[in-house]
Amino acid sequence: MDAINLNSDLKDVVERVRGMCFKAESILSLCMDGFMKHKIGMIDEAKKMSQAIYDEENELIAMLTRAASKPAMDKETIKAVMAVISHIEMATNGLVVILQGVKKKVDEGVLFSDKGVNEISHLFRETLDILRTAGDVILTKNEVLKKHLADKYISLGQTIDAYSEEHEDRLIKGVCQPKSSSLYLNIVDSLVKVAGHIKQAIDRLFENR
Repeated sequence: MDAINLNSDLKDVVERVRGMCFKAESILSLCMDGFMKHKIGMIDEAKKMSQAIYDEENELIAMLTRAASKPAMDKETIKAVMAVISHIEMATNGLVVILQGVKKKVDEGVLFSDKGVNEISHLFRETLDILRTAGDVILTKNEVLKKHLADKYISLGQTIDAYSEEHEDRLIKGVCQPKSSSLYLNIVDSLVKVAGHIKQAIDRLFENR
């Protein structure tokens, strides 16, 4: 599915899909800042951006559906791009859940342990790198970048497993309170889903090459 083989309409779609990834990256960046600084305004801004991704998805799917009716168009390519868009939309769903969790943390003044804050911050940064790389992969179809993304996804999973075990220890010792624990786990679980759907989007992109 190299860009040079796409007609101008589909090239535009792919460029806009790349833009969806960058919007998702911005949402997560605002989430992280809202989490660290307890700024509700950042969460509100991120929520508006998530709606922009949903709007973009609807427009692009409609555009691709129309393109599929053209006899010269490669239907497999269209299906692949639609699948990529769907995975980005599902990743956005995960981001929205994170937004809700961070908003609850800010609204209710829920406190995390210093270690919990550091762990969430690290996971945010790692997931941001995955989103940033995905946008570049969509544009360039670069195999090295794709491998970097896959490696980061594996590393993220391993880190989350380790953090989850440490979190359980904090909960047993009473260092982490039940309310903060549920928020912590909700954010971590959603980050896994975001990264997972982004990886699936990139895998689907390369399947049709």
